[in-house]
Amino acid sequence: MANIKNELDNDRFIDRKTFLRLASFGIVAAFMALWSIMTAKSKLLSEQPLVSRINTAKLGTGIFLFEKYILVKSESSIKVFSNKCTHAGCRINQEIDGQLICPCHGSRYDSSTGNVLQGPAGLPLSTIPFTADIKTGEITIKI
Repeated sequence: MANIKNELDNDRFIDRKTFLRLASFGIVAAFMALWSIMTAKSKLLSEQPLVSRINTAKLGTGIFLFEKYILVKSESSIKVFSNKCTHAGCRINQEIDGQLICPCHGSRYDSSTGNVLQGPAGLPLSTIPFTADIKTGEITIKI
């Protein structure tokens, strides 16, 4: 019994409250380290532009809805618009009679200009710049 009492009197043991504080601190520190690693990778990946190459000579004319953008090709021009509605950021995924339609709140855009035809959106679709190779008919879009 004397040995146990002597060991408790020594500084070898910590009380429950101190142990829980240290354990909590360790868990939080490990979580924060893991979180910073995950967000750093995510930020690095999101900062890299998405590059898309399309051979427009094979497409023909019309409106083409892609995952990140909308391509509108006529006989004389090509336009690329963001497919995010300017009202709430929903993905525009439908075209009817030359109008681009947002499924969330019904905003409608003119496919040739990106201008709002019907709200609640108040701003036109943003245009996305691209480069064209006249020889091959290929365009390169960087988002």
